[in-house]
Amino acid sequence: MGHPSKSEGFCAIVVAGGKGRRFGGTTPKQFALLGGKPVLAHTLQALDACARVSRIVLVLPGALIQEFRKTFSRRFDINKLTDIVVGGKTRRDSVRHGLKAVDAAFFPYVAIHDGVRPFFENTWFEEGLKSLQDVPAVAIGVPPVDTIKQISSRGFVVKTPRRGGLIQIQTPQMFQTAAIKAAHEMAKKKGLDATDDTMLMEQAGFPVKVLAGSSENIKITRKSDLFLAEAILAARQSRKKDGGA
Repeated sequence: MGHPSKSEGFCAIVVAGGKGRRFGGTTPKQFALLGGKPVLAHTLQALDACARVSRIVLVLPGALIQEFRKTFSRRFDINKLTDIVVGGKTRRDSVRHGLKAVDAAFFPYVAIHDGVRPFFENTWFEEGLKSLQDVPAVAIGVPPVDTIKQISSRGFVVKTPRRGGLIQIQTPQMFQTAAIKAAHEMAKKKGLDATDDTMLMEQAGFPVKVLAGSSENIKITRKSDLFLAEAILAARQSRKKDGGA
């Protein structure tokens, strides 16, 4: 797909290709209802309304793409959604498939976001874009509130890391497009896997800057997460009604 000029905003790759084994049930977690609307719809509409997002690429399981095109996309108006690609066997593969739809010459900056993480802040994209002028990767994160223990394979505590040097990484994660593409290609050649894209950047030797995230920016992984998500949604709607942020 061609573009008339280089974009000053992000191409957002929304990863919704997981099978949701921890979520359970027959409805994929990205299509579970939150406030009467699928979780994925909340995420896509929020990105669509974000000024710093110029284009959206959605990664879905192949079996769900036809259903998405027939029903979901007709119900929800997502103007910036230009491509729907088939996910891979792993999250790394799914992101790599999404990156293939992005031309770094037209979109020098890419944001990778979880489809089941609908409560991000638009200001993160502003801050991320500024940081990417100097660094190749930016992550969002929050300090852990609980004590973290490292345990052995038999379930015994090995050590207790100091929380002062730890961070829980969230999404969106933002990158110089050429750098994250290079990190994924290196991982493919070497057979490396990772739980997130900043880990691939670390393995490729790229520095990653971390910006302050939010405890509201939850990832809906289990059915119990929907109860918390409903509370966050209600609080946000109340703040918006009252004229707050």
